Amino acid sequence: MVLEGRRSVLGRALRVLDSFTADASTLTLSDISRRAELPVSTTFRLVTELAEWGALERSPSGTYRVGLRLWEVASLAPRAVGVRHIALPFIQDLYEITHHSVHLAVREGDELVFVERLIGRNAPIRRPRIGGRYALHATGVGLVLLAHAPADLQESVLSAPLHVFTPYTYRTERDLRKALADVRQRGYAVSDRQVNPEMVAVAAPVHGHRNEVIAALSVVVPHEEADPAKLSQLVRTTTRAISRSCGAPR
Repeated sequence: MVLEGRRSVLGRALRVLDSFTADASTLTLSDISRRAELPVSTTFRLVTELAEWGALERSPSGTYRVGLRLWEVASLAPRAVGVRHIALPFIQDLYEITHHSVHLAVREGDELVFVERLIGRNAPIRRPRIGGRYALHATGVGLVLLAHAPADLQESVLSAPLHVFTPYTYRTERDLRKALADVRQRGYAVSDRQVNPEMVAVAAPVHGHRNEVIAALSVVVPHEEADPAKLSQLVRTTTRAISRSCGAPR
């Protein structure tokens, strides 16, 4: 019973933290209570304890935001930090060659998480943030990660409704299944205006020491400037170099 009580307290605390999103990064106590579906008294107690630990910060106006302590803990995540640390010099080189946005992402369940980005001159106003999550089926990095994900996860994504971002987003299981097969065959993915109707992403996989896909890297360019064949050579050259540095056998 004690263990169950601790788990329920932890669950409620996680619901409080989960109330914060990119579009709602600053919340009042009542906002948190409503979004976490918890009584105000319970929310107040949890928020106070989280703020004392540093997971939340309270502003002079009384609103709350995520605290730096959480960022410090998250920065220790080896799967994201390790590949980011290795990849960053290569990402910078790719950016200097293209002057377009470069994104690095890893898979977390049926979503991707951006762990690094360099923003190009023609980047859209609404761009992915580091730590931001996104669906796998539309972005360039997402298509690469999904194409190399376990078969049961692929089938789960393929059988679920596909969120449509633009008129060009894959809408059917058949189209997405073909796209994933193409990614595996040619070694890179092209997301042609699937998320933003003006942008094209070309992405390739990063391999780890067991030759497994541990991340994906993409360059995002305006549609009118896109040359997927040329960009794929640059991206794949970069990911091969990162993979070698990560200990990939080939």
